[in-house]
Amino acid sequence: MPGWQQFYQEYGEQVGVVVIAQDAQGAEVASPWVEKAGGTYRALLDQHNAIGKAYNVKFVPVGIFVDEEGRLVRSVGSVNIDNGTLREELVEWITSGAVPSAWRDADKGAKPRVLTADEQEADTKFQRAIVLLKQGKREDAIAELKRAYVLDPKNWLIRKQLWAIENPGMFYDGKVDYRWQKEQMARENEELKK
Repeated sequence: MPGWQQFYQEYGEQVGVVVIAQDAQGAEVASPWVEKAGGTYRALLDQHNAIGKAYNVKFVPVGIFVDEEGRLVRSVGSVNIDNGTLREELVEWITSGAVPSAWRDADKGAKPRVLTADEQEADTKFQRAIVLLKQGKREDAIAELKRAYVLDPKNWLIRKQLWAIENPGMFYDGKVDYRWQKEQMARENEELKK
């Protein structure tokens, strides 16, 4: 998030920046992580994955760029503010008001998609896991998340929530260990094949 903080310091008078943490365990777990990042822009929590469901997002981080009228100006998708091209496109949009052609071209043919029955059931299990966590039933919540990820195995939000609950040290103690995540995913994918 340091890149977004720098961007906000530079362009905060012209554009709002909001970070939305997605953590099934709630604000108590997400807040220290967000505070540690040191952002001075607005920070929100999406504990129930409302953004993910609304935009068919199954991974983080993503960028949602909205104009003053509340219209999407770019397809919801992966973003890296440290990518020079994305940064240039953002500056172009902010300073001129014109949507960059790369964004318009990327949107051609993009259509909203309704969740499949398996995705809906996976979300139901995800929501139940949140309730179970609030009730202090950690193991039951883990079991629900495992069932959810079997139904929607490409949903990184579900997988990462499961991993964060089972292995908090891999997520909340220092830097996120992406190598461990890749190995964990490979193990789980093998289990799914059985």
